Amino acid sequence: MTNLKPDHRIDTTAIPATTFTVRQQLIKVLGYIILFLFLYVVLVFTAIGLAASCIAGGVMLMHYYGTVWSAIPGIALIMLGCSILYFLAKFLLHRNKSVNPYRTEIDPKDHPGLLAFLQQLVRETRVRFPKKVFVVPDMNTALFYHSSFFHLFWPVRKNLEIGLGLVNSVNISEFRMLLAHELGHFSGGSMQLGSYIYSTNKMLHQMLYENDGWNDLSHHRHSGSIPGFFIHITCTIISGIQSLLRRVYRLIHKAYQQVSREIALQADDIAVHAAGTAAALSAIRRADIGSYCMDHCMHKVPELYEEKRRFLNIYQVQRNLIGYYTMQSYASLDNEGLPIVAGPCNKVHLRSRVQLRTDWAIQPTTDARIQRFKQAAIQKEQVQNSAWQLFSNPEALQEQVTARVYDVLTMETYECNWISAKEYIQDLEQRHRIYEYPKAFNDYYDNRAFTHTDITLLRPMTSGELSQVSFGTLYHPDVVLRMRTYYRDYQDTETLQAIAMQQLQTPQFEFDGKRYRANKAGRLAQRLLMQVENEQQWLAANDILACRYHYTQALALDPAMAREMVDNYQMILHYQRDAIRLSDLVIRVIHSISIIFSNSGYTIETALPFFEALSDDAQEFRKLLLHVISHPFIRSNLPPDISEKINHFREHDCNFVKDGIPDYASIKDLHDISNSLMEYLNNCIILKKKTYLELILQIDHKYTINN
Repeated sequence: MTNLKPDHRIDTTAIPATTFTVRQQLIKVLGYIILFLFLYVVLVFTAIGLAASCIAGGVMLMHYYGTVWSAIPGIALIMLGCSILYFLAKFLLHRNKSVNPYRTEIDPKDHPGLLAFLQQLVRETRVRFPKKVFVVPDMNTALFYHSSFFHLFWPVRKNLEIGLGLVNSVNISEFRMLLAHELGHFSGGSMQLGSYIYSTNKMLHQMLYENDGWNDLSHHRHSGSIPGFFIHITCTIISGIQSLLRRVYRLIHKAYQQVSREIALQADDIAVHAAGTAAALSAIRRADIGSYCMDHCMHKVPELYEEKRRFLNIYQVQRNLIGYYTMQSYASLDNEGLPIVAGPCNKVHLRSRVQLRTDWAIQPTTDARIQRFKQAAIQKEQVQNSAWQLFSNPEALQEQVTARVYDVLTMETYECNWISAKEYIQDLEQRHRIYEYPKAFNDYYDNRAFTHTDITLLRPMTSGELSQVSFGTLYHPDVVLRMRTYYRDYQDTETLQAIAMQQLQTPQFEFDGKRYRANKAGRLAQRLLMQVENEQQWLAANDILACRYHYTQALALDPAMAREMVDNYQMILHYQRDAIRLSDLVIRVIHSISIIFSNSGYTIETALPFFEALSDDAQEFRKLLLHVISHPFIRSNLPPDISEKINHFREHDCNFVKDGIPDYASIKDLHDISNSLMEYLNNCIILKKKTYLELILQIDHKYTINN
């Protein structure tokens, strides 16, 4: 099934040609690149001439005067000239290496299906066959290369990187589309100039901003030695060259921004003609689901390792997670165990409106890509088989790359128990059953706090008001989407504010698909904040409306049921207030501990104020701890291990320095109990919310039957 049928070939004549405006912009960028190269050559030869003059001048001084006093400046000039030549040569010969410790090289000849697949695809996209093929654990598929300045003049043989997480998430047609998109950036044909500009712009950015060769001099610049003096002068010369080149590069990049979106869309055109519109649309959706599940697996690796458990095959876990979350979203799976995404998606994953990308890469929005795929309307017969069928013995490769993950993370295999995908999903499902809210609410109350209101003061609805509201309208998917959009925008506001306050260092960012400089973040944050505040008021009003609706129903059924509903809601608000106080205190405790352990140069005397601050926080934490566990519901459900830690901590005097020696064991106990209690309290709140939601669901059901 790995052989593609004839009608899968790319009809390059059907791919939209670049417009006259885009071609003009490409020529403009090319002109700036030529200017850059001309300036670069001039500056390099000027520096070489300066170095040669210094060396020649030093030799002449030593030759014609032949005295000790003439030898000193002569040697100095020679050293300066040699220093300039050395670092210029170091920069010219420097290769920017793309490093990924997770890469595992494979030989395509060992995978005949993959070899035939790649040979056909590179032929159709008019790129050279990759020099080497690597696999990585994640969802990435890319061409990379070790670039240098000389590669601006002739093409460099590129390597292919295939993310096995992506292979695990798509079928052969979808994999063909995703890989064709990446190859399309370097494709020949009508966009050959665009492909050259794409790779050249990327290479220039790496050369100027990611090149350690520029910074190697700084290690000796301030050494105070005689060579350090000459290196300081060399640094000034090289930095001047770098500054001039960066200014010209900004012109290239500014012009490139105007066509980069078109270059990416042209790559999409190649991809959709390679696999068809159906595969292009489903590839995006399936890649998103696979990425979510792969991130989940990678985050669980260190957590499970601490419990002495380890995955033998992370891809079996990812595939099972894909199936589990698909079924949770009321969707179904195909014969390969991949989600069927042709219809509407019940759970919408909102992307952040703020994107921090590398300086050279600007991509169109997902919505723009989807619209372009639909407009193309390319019909291709789909190969529904899993992309794993392109590989020989895929299970062995999966286990090999899984082991590579643990090797890179320096996690030893001894004393670890293997956890199978089935066992992991069973554990996850069991936890979800315990903490999962009723599905009827469509995740409206998931992962957020209840709105603070005095529910006892809420007036019941009139019959007219009650007739205009229903359970379905309160928790409609559109309402849930609006709520999620509010939280997404809230997070984006914080990101923009962090950029504006330089807490998040980035020269540029994208907002709603448009590129902005960092100094524009504050204004955008203010504008977005106004929308967020309006939506916050709407959400609070809808929460209160829901409370009134359910309270009115409960009163009509049984006043005792209404009192139970009110008591549960008030208890949840009480727990939420304690959780906020506890969270703030835990953050302070962890911050104090991190300060103590972050600087090994501290003495007991200099670190004493930090230990005293930690003692004050620990005493406050103990008071809050006693208050929290005084609640019957929390105290009665305390796990034995947490209960033991609490009893041990209550006996401690909160003094972490005894006889001039830090009590590191007690500090660790404080760290462990604070984290454990925070997690336990949050779980208790979830269970209490679940009880409340089950109650109002029962109220609504009884009220509907009675009326």
